[in-house]
Amino acid sequence: MPHLVQMDKKYSKKGMVLVGAEVQGSSPDAIQKMVTNNKLQFTITKGISGPRLSNGIPHMAVFDVKGNLVYHGHPSSPDTEKAIKVALKDATPPATEGSGSGVFSKPKYLIDERTWTNPAGKTLKAAMISLKGNIGKFRFSNGRTFDYDITKLSEDDQALIKSKAGDQEENSEEEPGKDKFNF
Repeated sequence: MPHLVQMDKKYSKKGMVLVGAEVQGSSPDAIQKMVTNNKLQFTITKGISGPRLSNGIPHMAVFDVKGNLVYHGHPSSPDTEKAIKVALKDATPPATEGSGSGVFSKPKYLIDERTWTNPAGKTLKAAMISLKGNIGKFRFSNGRTFDYDITKLSEDDQALIKSKAGDQEENSEEEPGKDKFNF
């Protein structure tokens, strides 16, 4: 898992979208524990459909910007990173803040990316896009957005949000990958 976390950090800035697929029938709680313990910031989905590429786990498939399968094999194989580089050669780098409206474009943040803490001391790193009532819309660096009840954050984090929110208008445009998140 650490290899995938590093790969996501390295290549998401260049346009790669990493999606993990759990295919062994784990419970949602077990999946969430794995996500939390490994500090995953890429999307994990339960199950996947498509052509069977291998019986081996873990297994990685790399698609180019046109959606063509260009490689499949073990994630830690040296060929995997080579395939990612080839697949990204025609990729458009993620948009800079405030530009465009694609999955990688970044809206103007209410609060830039930082580490948030809940009362139990668990942390996550995300930017805050907007606030409506007590529900904040947050965004991981990979573009995944999620809603989170800010009353579940530490008192210091809540105070920061309230000081920044002021009379901020809610951005009603839905973000790709919107999700509810618990930590």
